[in-house]
Amino acid sequence: MAEIRGKPIKSSCFYGTCCLQGMSYSIGFLRFCKQATLQFCIVKPAMAALTIVLQAFGKYHDGDFNIRSGYLYITLVYNVSVSLALYALCLFYFATRELLRPFEPVLKFLTIKAVIFLSFWQGMLLAILEKCEVIPEVQAIGVGAGTLAAGYQNFIICIEMLFASIALRYAFTCQVYSEKKENSPVSPAPMVSISSGLKETMSPQDIVQDAIHNFSPTYQQYTQQATQEVPGPGPHAGPMDGGRRSRGVEKTMLIPAEDL
Repeated sequence: MAEIRGKPIKSSCFYGTCCLQGMSYSIGFLRFCKQATLQFCIVKPAMAALTIVLQAFGKYHDGDFNIRSGYLYITLVYNVSVSLALYALCLFYFATRELLRPFEPVLKFLTIKAVIFLSFWQGMLLAILEKCEVIPEVQAIGVGAGTLAAGYQNFIICIEMLFASIALRYAFTCQVYSEKKENSPVSPAPMVSISSGLKETMSPQDIVQDAIHNFSPTYQQYTQQATQEVPGPGPHAGPMDGGRRSRGVEKTMLIPAEDL
């Protein structure tokens, strides 16, 4: 943010910045990008829970666009949420593409977002094609609206994931880490247990904290958090106290308060 703050926003219809002509990048711009992206992390589980409830009461069926069915309204909410998140990510890339170029973010972005977002639009397109009778019906007992489209969606995703895994192999290459290991004079970090690593992976704590921070009405200053290893309590505690470390968080001001 410190690198792009104050720079004028270039007008571009391709990136959706045609309506931002004459404006400059600010901390508010970054906050909008983060809020618009994080809202999907809130909407997605909320809609998933609502879908389960509606299915239990027989009010939700895949591919059923009836106004009395929950599928229509949940699909509309998903579309708005997905479109807003992608728009914010495109705005962020448009603003930082020169800074991010050494990290080659385009392939990383496309592979991850294709799995998350394009698969959703693909399923919606198949449901529409079935509704328009482009996909032939199956004369079978117990096959309701949307069942055939869902079957096609599951089958196609199984095939697409093969190509996605190949793309991920080249997008997130391990060469970067091997080079760092060879050139780094610092000893590697101690290995943690598999259960501990799995717990960190599955925990949504970082997303929740980030959402609370960015959506809080008391949001006043943007801080960059840097985690430091500090000795644990006790007179004889060292950097490695019984194989465990205690963490302290140091917050450093990134943007002066008077500029917010």
